[in-house]
Amino acid sequence: MVKNGYQEIKTDGDRELLTTTIILIVIGFMAVVSASLPLCVTKHLPPFYYVFQHLFWIIIGSVGMWFFSKLDYNNLRRFTFSFAFGVIILLLMVKFTPLGVTINGARRWLNLGFQFQPSELTKLALIMLLGNLFSLKKDVFNKMLFKHLITAGLMIFIVLKQPNLSMTLILLGISFCMYVCSGKTLKYIFLGIIMLAGFFVMVKTNVIDLSQYIEPYQLQRIMNWHNSDTDIQGEGYQVFHSLVAISSGGMFGSGYGSGKEKLGWLPESHTDFIFSVISEEIGFIGSLFVILLFLTLLYRGITIALKCPTTYGRLLAIGIIFSITMQAFFNISVATSFLPATGITLPFISYGGSSLAVSMSMIGILLNVSKTKLTRITRVNIDRQKKI
Repeated sequence: MVKNGYQEIKTDGDRELLTTTIILIVIGFMAVVSASLPLCVTKHLPPFYYVFQHLFWIIIGSVGMWFFSKLDYNNLRRFTFSFAFGVIILLLMVKFTPLGVTINGARRWLNLGFQFQPSELTKLALIMLLGNLFSLKKDVFNKMLFKHLITAGLMIFIVLKQPNLSMTLILLGISFCMYVCSGKTLKYIFLGIIMLAGFFVMVKTNVIDLSQYIEPYQLQRIMNWHNSDTDIQGEGYQVFHSLVAISSGGMFGSGYGSGKEKLGWLPESHTDFIFSVISEEIGFIGSLFVILLFLTLLYRGITIALKCPTTYGRLLAIGIIFSITMQAFFNISVATSFLPATGITLPFISYGGSSLAVSMSMIGILLNVSKTKLTRITRVNIDRQKKI
């Protein structure tokens, strides 16, 4: 199809995106092997318990990535609300049934014979909802808008009450990015920024008591982050040892498998703070390489969005790539004490089946979006078409 000097063509998918994802998964597998072995000894588990669990989820994620890379992304639209309602049911099961599992004071997991975190699915459900909504050529205020926003708002509210503030912030960030990229009017964004600024001013002037809106342990994390060097044996313990691991890695690291902080000093070294283990063992160069891989994902995702011929496909691509890279930013920021401690994993790298499987499946959707793109008609493209 030719339109306005552009031609729609079919490709095999974005190879750079796929290659970058595979490299991240391999790095993650090696990091989980290194970080989890001491933990298995401490917990009296078989040496490769976490490794086999992680490998199982890599296989599940690979199946999901392959399936969604073959499924035309436009077919997702018909499942938008049924998938969202299914996610809401899973979230309610976590909250109100005995299948819900509480870990570290948060009830976020569902025990179905294996532990799964339904809040990870809310990222994809929200992306599908907003992609469907913002691609509709209708006025801002209509019945369809109300239906979409009520469903999205209910999901976000349940996640917030788990409590899972970090995931809530990611969901709100996804919503912000997709709205801005949809080309809708920005006056509502400015209104939201003004309201948010007013809220922070009232918190700062003690007009609003922040403890009434967030959990006590979340407030404590914020306070400890603000005064990170005052309680290194208590609430600041994790972040302190994370920084020790990163700083002791130097330029080239201590060598794969020879990190010291994972040997009982750094809690959650195979999940939330796996970036610290990587930094200690392969140094600044290795950790910079990991960051560059995520920036490459961001670049490829934006490129795919810009070349996609449909508004729905562009919004899916934007939502997916910002979801993954935003999560990576949060995790690395926590490890380096740039942000307060959260329970967010590093995509494709941290041990954690829910995040890994969902992230790989979303990459599959992104690969499918990349198979159809717009290219400017030039003499080179005409000659290529003649050869084909």
